[in-house]
Amino acid sequence: MTGTILDYLIEYGDVPFAEMRLTEVDAAILCKLGYFHFENFVAGIDAGMPSVALKDIMLLDNRDDLFEKGHYESVSRQMVELMLAGKRFKDLRVACFESCLDHETQTQFAAVTFLTGPRRMFIVFRGTDSTIIGLKEDFNLLYMDKAKCHEYATDYLRKMSARYARKMYIGGHSKGGHLAVYASMNMPDDIKQRIHRIYSMDGLGLRPTLMQDGKFKSIEDRIYKLIPQSSLIGMMLDDDDRYEVIKASGLGLMQHNMYGWNVDGRKFIREKKLKTNAVFVEHTFNGWVDSQDDENRQKFIDGIYSLIDACKAESMRELISDGGKKFSIIIDSVKELDDESKAQLKQVFAAFIPVAKAYFKADVGKKLLRAGKNALLTPYKAGKNALLKVMEN
Repeated sequence: MTGTILDYLIEYGDVPFAEMRLTEVDAAILCKLGYFHFENFVAGIDAGMPSVALKDIMLLDNRDDLFEKGHYESVSRQMVELMLAGKRFKDLRVACFESCLDHETQTQFAAVTFLTGPRRMFIVFRGTDSTIIGLKEDFNLLYMDKAKCHEYATDYLRKMSARYARKMYIGGHSKGGHLAVYASMNMPDDIKQRIHRIYSMDGLGLRPTLMQDGKFKSIEDRIYKLIPQSSLIGMMLDDDDRYEVIKASGLGLMQHNMYGWNVDGRKFIREKKLKTNAVFVEHTFNGWVDSQDDENRQKFIDGIYSLIDACKAESMRELISDGGKKFSIIIDSVKELDDESKAQLKQVFAAFIPVAKAYFKADVGKKLLRAGKNALLTPYKAGKNALLKVMEN
């Protein structure tokens, strides 16, 4: 029977790990938990403090600080309540929360470790959060073999392997999946031998230069990558077809959220192939990335970021608020670009217009018609035409 990770917790939440080993749905739940705000409850690695039981955190007066405010807050609360209601996650302990948000180095990083039993730990690297810095860092990975987040992730995994002599499961969602793979492949052999499985949940891929040496080969058989059928993030920089496609609810980028991934029993429901929009991302976006050298990629990405930065928005929520006023600021900022930057921006933007059109036509189809196609397409067309007009001048 089709359900979600919440339904999974209702059905299997009372089954201890001693009776049923860790599943891919458990991994997704823990990766989702990695987005929670543990900074007010769990000390970092160097503090030398003991782990904290999740159930004890939920008894504190400030427990509401654990949850991200917004659309998915109620679902997150339900997930934790269901986890603690049964035997499976009742005694889950949280250890060594580390985070960094640095505007100067354009770094957004967080990691936390969950102790699921006396012999196992699950290390989670957080994916991109709602900050603009986090978004910029994602795009930096298109031209950088090593970013600050890579350094933090590698250091965290090395320290945790020394702190706890347990079998290691490592995972993350989005950028977190990318960091899980990167950190694992850069461990010495004695630590790699303790890594049982690496979960990349719709994770950003690796640059080809990072996959060409023996480091990636040494762990590739333990990488377990799942992507929804309309995956966008997970298809970026992915030259490896060793992933499994799963069924998810929602349209396009909405499928990136694991709360909408469809579960049947102990596993996510598999799909035979990607949807059209994900294939376009693979061929168009990755094709553009492959056609540019690192210098041109950096120029384009820094140019786009400078336009967004002009809005003075700290988060994606701020960027899309105010009825589109901040988009007007971006349009005005384009006017200030030099001719070369305008030409490059126009070239790349123009390459994505056919992708957007094909997505609306092939992937959304009748669903858009029922929702009101003109209402959804008009802002897109207006924004596209305004931006192209500015770049012509």
